[in-house]
Amino acid sequence: KGDRISMIILLPKKESGYTLKDVEKELSYENLKKWLMKMQKTKLDAIYIPKFTFKTKYFLKDALTKMGMKTSFSGNADFSKITGKKDLFISNVIHQAFIDVNEKGTEAAAATAIVMKLTAIKPTHIFRADHPFIFIIQDKETGSILFMGRLVNPAE
Repeated sequence: KGDRISMIILLPKKESGYTLKDVEKELSYENLKKWLMKMQKTKLDAIYIPKFTFKTKYFLKDALTKMGMKTSFSGNADFSKITGKKDLFISNVIHQAFIDVNEKGTEAAAATAIVMKLTAIKPTHIFRADHPFIFIIQDKETGSILFMGRLVNPAE
């Protein structure tokens, strides 16, 4: 609730020839900040965003082991300050995300933001996400990216 959490949609202009892959190649935290600073406020008469739901689940043990956390996943781990025993180690790390966008707004785990408002009178400034785009759920206070994904076929 409130306006601390926002949804950003990176929608390449069809007529520019710029594709989703082009945006993905250039996407970095620094570029995102730069792009957002260049944006101008525009009053939109209509916003069209397709309904979509994403559910993902990643097992991170292998990735974290490769990043140097080998001991945490072995019998040599020392988490005795948690339980007082030395036989505790991490067996896996699981990351799960859920994002649901519909006419009522966006639900991303516990983050909710209203993303659209439609009007019926002669729309002149329209935002229509009807081709591939990247979506980002961001905490506006901290700048932290909470979720990020892409919708390749909005018609489905």
